[in-house]
Amino acid sequence: MPSYRIPSDHRVVESLRRVLSTRQMVDSQRKLKQLVEKDLKGDDKFRVGEPRLRILAIESGLVNLEIRCRDTPVMRSLIMCPVCGNRLRKVRNMTVFGGTVTLGYRCERCKYWTGLKRRVPTRYIFTRRS
Repeated sequence: MPSYRIPSDHRVVESLRRVLSTRQMVDSQRKLKQLVEKDLKGDDKFRVGEPRLRILAIESGLVNLEIRCRDTPVMRSLIMCPVCGNRLRKVRNMTVFGGTVTLGYRCERCKYWTGLKRRVPTRYIFTRRS
């Protein structure tokens, strides 16, 4: 049996709201996780995963998310967003001959984008919405 408990989504969002009321910006996902877990600490030891916290922060609308990425030489198509798990939309352009060409992919929910050379997220910066 694990020595920790997993909090509900509502409890995590409330803790995120309290953390962001004291800070304007958190410059890494790991630091945000530590702050939220510190706020959740009480009688029970709660744990929150970093991807779950990031997705809840995006869905709650409490934060503006800035995504820093690095390029990889891998050229392949993407279907799901690596940041939020939403389906990516193709960015297309019309050619001179009337056909279309795919230039890249864009996520509507979190604003992640990539060209044909894949961009891998390396750092997330969370800023409180005003």
